[in-house]
Amino acid sequence: MPLVSIIIPTFNRGHVLAKAVHSIVQQTHTDWEIIIVDDGSADNTREIVRTLQKDDNRIRFFQHQENRGAQAARNTGITASRGKWIAFLDSDDQWLPESLDIRLAAAASQQMPIIHSGCYILRENEEKERFGLPAMQGNVYSELLTRPGPMFQGLLIQREALSKINGLDEAITSYQEWDTAIRLARHFQFGFVDQATFLYDCRGDDTISQNLKRDAEGYTQVFNKHFWEVFRLKGPAGIARHYHQIARRYRAAGIQNNARYYRAIATLWWPLKRAKNSSKSLKNLGG
Repeated sequence: MPLVSIIIPTFNRGHVLAKAVHSIVQQTHTDWEIIIVDDGSADNTREIVRTLQKDDNRIRFFQHQENRGAQAARNTGITASRGKWIAFLDSDDQWLPESLDIRLAAAASQQMPIIHSGCYILRENEEKERFGLPAMQGNVYSELLTRPGPMFQGLLIQREALSKINGLDEAITSYQEWDTAIRLARHFQFGFVDQATFLYDCRGDDTISQNLKRDAEGYTQVFNKHFWEVFRLKGPAGIARHYHQIARRYRAAGIQNNARYYRAIATLWWPLKRAKNSSKSLKNLGG
């Protein structure tokens, strides 16, 4: 059995898929399997994979008859996987050659069931540069309720950890790794490697990060799902900050009505923050 199962969900990206696969084939660590899950593509993805499989028998292929979303494709890959560790790579991104070795070494030295890492970002007409991922380590549940953290491309997760959360939530449309990380962090501590281990390619015109409306909707969806936990651990101020973030995202997407709506809700939560602080002050004065 392979040590690591690497899951690549893909949809109509036959033109870039080979680069992603080659970045895995060129890894310094070689005890792995690749599981490509075609999520109902209408392009030449199947033919591309067949060609890749001729060169490497560690590549496995599964296909959805209709488009079900990246989370569903990842879940199909998780179910089919055989490795002790599960890793993910988007079909338009690439791992750096020592990506697996770096993260496996960190998992061993830090004794963590979940490792995530830094990365480079590629933007149109720009050189690659470091992407500012937060260095979340240890018990990161509370921090993840404040902001997004790891990306799928840099995550290395023990199979038992994914089993504990019963796989990924297929209803989440974007910020999928944020929801996944929150759910994992309720049960497990995280390790972190600052070294960049993958290239996050934002040059395509079909990435979620390019779709600002979907970005705003996904952020809202994840926040609403974990609303009461945010309130329990972060209070009214935490709720208000998220509403401000949602308003900012809708404003960036040009949906001003939504931006004004969420900005108004954020404003309503701030008096509750002040009232809570005042209550604490009165309690302290009372001894």
